[in-house]
Amino acid sequence: MAHQSLESSGYRTAPLLDFVTRTIAREAAVLREIRETTEAKGLPPISVGPDEGRLLHFLASACGAKKIVEVGTLAGYSACWLASALPTGGMLHTIEYDPKHAKVAEENVALAGLTAKVTVHIGAGTAVLPTLEKHGPFDLVFIDADKTGYADYARWAVANVRSGGFVICDNAYLFGNLHRDDLPAGHDDKPKVAPMRAALSMLADETLFSSCAMIPTGEGMALAVRR
Repeated sequence: MAHQSLESSGYRTAPLLDFVTRTIAREAAVLREIRETTEAKGLPPISVGPDEGRLLHFLASACGAKKIVEVGTLAGYSACWLASALPTGGMLHTIEYDPKHAKVAEENVALAGLTAKVTVHIGAGTAVLPTLEKHGPFDLVFIDADKTGYADYARWAVANVRSGGFVICDNAYLFGNLHRDDLPAGHDDKPKVAPMRAALSMLADETLFSSCAMIPTGEGMALAVRR
C-alpha cells in the first residue's frame, strides 16, 4: 500500500485528535488550569499543548530522567509535565528570561505540587546554562526558547547530556519556514533560520548522536539520543 500522509489521507481530523487527546494525552485538571489561565495572566499563549506535554512526560520517563534542563519556561506548563515524570529526588532546572514569566511559573509549579522538583532560574539561557554544569551530566535537555539561540543551546546540550540521554528541540519546523531561503529582509523568522538549521544539523550528526527523528507535532519536535 502506498504511503499517505495523515493530512492527505484525511485521517487527521479534529474529532480524531480530540478523541486521542482525551484518551491518551490525558491532562490533569491542574495542568489544564495552568494552560487555560496563561493568557489571562498577561503571558503569550505559546506553551506546548497537552499532546506535546504528554509526549515530553513520556520521553522523560523513557530515558529514566532524574536530572533535566529546560530552556524556556514561560508559565511553567511544560516544566510541570517534565517534572511530574521525575522520581523523588529528581530535579528540573528551567530557565526563563522574563522575571514576570518566571514568577508566574513558580506559582504554577507550586499549584501543581512540584516545587521540590523544579528550580526556576531567571536570566538569558547563554548566561544561566554554564552555571548549571556542576549539576550535570543531565538526562534530558528540552529547548523551547528564543530561536536565534537554538544553536548555542544545542551545543551546550551536546556537552552536558549523558550517553543515552535526550536532546529535544520544539518549534523545529520554525513556523513553516525552516526550509525557506527566500524570506525577505525584515521577516521575523529570517534571523532564526540559520540557528535552527545549525541546531538540527547537530542533532543529526551521527558522531554526536546515535539516533535522531523529527516528531511531526504541529510545530515539529526534533529529538536525538546522545552517543
